[in-house]
Amino acid sequence: MNNTTLKVLYDGSCPLCSREIAYYQKLQAREPLLFIDVSDTVQPLPQGINRCDALKRFHLVGQNGQVWQGARAFLRLWRALPGWRFLGYLGAIPPLPWLFEGAYRLILPLRPKLARMFGKVGKV
Repeated sequence: MNNTTLKVLYDGSCPLCSREIAYYQKLQAREPLLFIDVSDTVQPLPQGINRCDALKRFHLVGQNGQVWQGARAFLRLWRALPGWRFLGYLGAIPPLPWLFEGAYRLILPLRPKLARMFGKVGKV
């Protein structure tokens, strides 16, 4: 894996997650991004990342091996994406990271139900 690439670890088995990542992949990022589906057990993971943990929470791994999780991972990713940069930088101003993380933790338990809803969208 290229060390200059921001590695985006996501749960490809989650319809909600997959849709969100597909949207991000269409954007012209200002830095190289590598999207890694952690639900694919054949896919190698960056050093120090546990597959089970990566399936539970959104992770990003930076150029120097720095790891972001949860809302902070989203905020860091958004800084690389057009249309999202402002929110990514704004969300990094204290106490906003804490508030974003609180919202992320509230939504996280709802992910299975939301994933089922999104999995049904578009199916006829």
